[in-house]
Amino acid sequence: MRFQLKRLISQILLFFSANLGALGFRTGFCYPFFYCNSCPAATSACPLRAIEQSVYKGSFYWKLFLFPIIILGFFGVTSGRGVCGWACPIGLLQRLTGKVARRIKKNPKLKKIGQLKIEQYLRYIKYLILVILVIFTTYIIGFMFTDICPIGFLTGTIPTLLLYPSKFVPNPFFWVALTIFILFLILILSIERGWCRYFCPIGAILAPFNKISMLYVSTVNKNVLDKECIHCNACVNVCPMGIDVINMNRDPECILCGKCINVCPKNLIKFERV
Repeated sequence: MRFQLKRLISQILLFFSANLGALGFRTGFCYPFFYCNSCPAATSACPLRAIEQSVYKGSFYWKLFLFPIIILGFFGVTSGRGVCGWACPIGLLQRLTGKVARRIKKNPKLKKIGQLKIEQYLRYIKYLILVILVIFTTYIIGFMFTDICPIGFLTGTIPTLLLYPSKFVPNPFFWVALTIFILFLILILSIERGWCRYFCPIGAILAPFNKISMLYVSTVNKNVLDKECIHCNACVNVCPMGIDVINMNRDPECILCGKCINVCPKNLIKFERV
């Protein structure tokens, strides 16, 4: 429990640090997580927006393109998707809504949905969003994913409407963005970490780094695991990303939350460092 308390403190502190713009503190830095720079209190810039602007309508500003990639790459190499579990404010939000999603999952009819094989393929949607909506359509026609992004609506549009209603000018995609935002809320309330699992483009960038990151979650030596594991499935049941923890090998979906480490009665799961 102390371990999860540390993670919660980390998430809360980074949420407040992301909003120091309210005190006049702003940087040219790109967040290593998903948070909209349109938020009136935002400290830094959204990495997706920087990528979009670098390829907008056939242009290619390589310095602007590489800047967020290098930042995300640095965090990816050091901890993979660890920022999703320890830093991202949207991860903190889903940590709260995850309790509701778990109650819904207990419904026998809805539980079957999570057991469908198609669920594993839905995880590839985030990669399609990254390639098609963030890069390809921005480069070809100038349409930006961040214009309809539910995270931007939550952290940018809503705060602006509340704080500066007279200055707010909706873009042509306002109603589309509102609809997507409502669907986003339904998603995270019905599926634990649904946004992280299926749709987050930042997660798509960071996920491959799990295979080479310096810090990762691992089961102990396979021979020891086969001998000592009592197959209680506590690690699988507690995983917010729906990973088969027992058989995972640097799974791209792992957010290093450490919940599986906490619940293993045999202490067969642990953090490893390269």
